[in-house]
Amino acid sequence: MAVTRRQFLIIVPTCAAAVGCAGAVRRQIAGPAYVELHQQGGRANAGTVLVCMPETPQTQEVWVGLTDELGTEFRMVAIRVADRSSGPAIAEGIRRHRPSAIVLMNNPTVAAYRDYLGKVTSERRLPAVVVMTSFLEPSELLSLGATGITYEVPLITAVTSLRRIVASPVDRVGVVCRAPLAGFVARQRDLALREQVAIVEENVRSRPNASELRRAIRRAKNEADALWLLNDDRLLTPNLIADGWLPGLNERPWRPTIVGAASLVSSQQSFGTFAVLPDHTALGVQTANLVFEIADNGWKLPADLAAQLPLSTTVAIDSIQARERFALQEDAFAQVDRIVE
Repeated sequence: MAVTRRQFLIIVPTCAAAVGCAGAVRRQIAGPAYVELHQQGGRANAGTVLVCMPETPQTQEVWVGLTDELGTEFRMVAIRVADRSSGPAIAEGIRRHRPSAIVLMNNPTVAAYRDYLGKVTSERRLPAVVVMTSFLEPSELLSLGATGITYEVPLITAVTSLRRIVASPVDRVGVVCRAPLAGFVARQRDLALREQVAIVEENVRSRPNASELRRAIRRAKNEADALWLLNDDRLLTPNLIADGWLPGLNERPWRPTIVGAASLVSSQQSFGTFAVLPDHTALGVQTANLVFEIADNGWKLPADLAAQLPLSTTVAIDSIQARERFALQEDAFAQVDRIVE
């Protein structure tokens, strides 16, 4: 049964809800700011890896991949980072466990760690690996003393997958963009042009209202074969989803919409048609390989260890929307990992 726009915001939140972690979860509480989620032993004197993470199903999957690779070699400790104000929790985790390296999951965790670094500039910086973080910039990694894995799947990868699903041509992709993300979109444009895919960019203010967003969506739909929705929290507020994105996407002409979060593909309300995102368990394995490289370099960040793209992706599709609105390839649903219906 269809739900209202407001109900959709509850059923399909733009940010993952926190849930209890599966398996044996060790919790130690030293105050309101510090919670240990997991602790797993490794070889004696082999070093400790501190993992700073929110408590979500997605980060739990990364943890599983990470510890499957590292858990027998190094002591692994995961602490909860609730938001950007959790710098004291990170400081406490470092004080308690004296890690050899640190893994940071998601943008608020990176912001909290940056706050921590600003208060301990005299200490040696730990080599860090950043994952589950949107719009990872090389300059940001350099300032943190970190390497990492970008969370955004390259647009051309998503378009290649979409072309295997829809029967109509996908040569022009529209995107609504704020100025702070123009550089990211420009880099994606350069990659896409190599495969003869053009990006149609519609710019909005840094804090647009719903009317401005709807107008930009309409312009992009009129010029493009598909839409690409960025993981931009400033454009994915509850108000903009309810009064901007949902009415804009559900007006004719319909266009298949590529999103980067599984929660935005829902049978309850037509929003994203098609999601392409990293396989989170595989992302944990890839993160572990970066930690191994750091360990092999004496727990120092190798000079040539650049940020990486995710090596494995998963694809989800809203089958109801896809069938009702678009001509599909005969084997369309064989091309996806998760069918939402």
